[in-house]
Amino acid sequence: MKFFKACLLFFCTGLLVSVAVADQHKSKETKIEAGQYTSNPVIARVDGKAVHLNDIMNKSIHDLLENLYEEIAAELPQVALTELAKKHKEITLAPSSKVTDKEVETFYKQNNLQQRGTLEQLGGQIEQYLVERNNRVHLAHQFAMAVEKGWIQNYLEPPAEFLVTASVGTAVIRTSPNASVMLLEFSDYQCPFCGRIQPTLSNLMKKYQEKVAFAYRHFPLSFHTEADEAAIAAECAREQGKFEEMHKILYQNQRKQYLTDLKGYAKTIKVKNLKKFNQCLDQEKYRELVQNDIREGSAIGISGTPGFMIGTYDSKTKKITGEVLSGALPQTVFEKTIQKYLNKKS
Repeated sequence: MKFFKACLLFFCTGLLVSVAVADQHKSKETKIEAGQYTSNPVIARVDGKAVHLNDIMNKSIHDLLENLYEEIAAELPQVALTELAKKHKEITLAPSSKVTDKEVETFYKQNNLQQRGTLEQLGGQIEQYLVERNNRVHLAHQFAMAVEKGWIQNYLEPPAEFLVTASVGTAVIRTSPNASVMLLEFSDYQCPFCGRIQPTLSNLMKKYQEKVAFAYRHFPLSFHTEADEAAIAAECAREQGKFEEMHKILYQNQRKQYLTDLKGYAKTIKVKNLKKFNQCLDQEKYRELVQNDIREGSAIGISGTPGFMIGTYDSKTKKITGEVLSGALPQTVFEKTIQKYLNKKS
């Protein structure tokens, strides 16, 4: 049912998807002609001038189109291959190999899931995820084989890549300021998901070192009542060369970020001039900087935390051009996206 709803919605947006499944011996009899496809259809005419989908494209629309594409792309192999399996013995709908305990343990360690629970607690969920992933991979291989043999004509295409350009602004560039690729993080010191992603980001920083610049901007959410003060404290510490130390201790103490806590952390990390730090914090010296981070993050499509922008970086203009990612994603997602931009620059 999800597949047919998705197809209906795809048709209504003007993005026509046609798939023909045919027996190789009767392809002429059963061939289905594809309707004209365009990933950038005309959606209106204003005073006789065509308005295309890309003319109104923004992050929200692009995310919806990507989600729709992914749903259809996930359902299509199952629907097409189920039909083909009736006639072709080469088609199998399930992989022969099973998920092992070793694979579950490896996934648990590689994705830094220790903070979310023990292996015993999460093992069942991980196993289910791996089974579903293996099924998708198997179906993808079977689908590709069927396309190669001419049993399937696939007209489904992903939406065009949506890139944004943004100024790095007042971001803290934590590593490799002259790198040609950047991962720019927008986070909230009281956001639990932002806390969980920090070990993943640390791993990425170690892996890419001088190849990728890692930068940080503030995006405290309104319902995290002390997150804005924590962001200001990080900037006050940055003023005295102690950003990394304050950054780390804030994520280690997400529930203790009142003014007295923040001043105590400044002592713990040995800020050189405590009086200057306390005045900076009390006078909210960097509140406008934090608010500007929020405004500029919102402008490129950041709507929650953690949010990320990954793309090519020009250290002269201090601008990054790339794509926006949302959430505490697996390390493999970041690696795949980073590698795409590294390949563009090579």
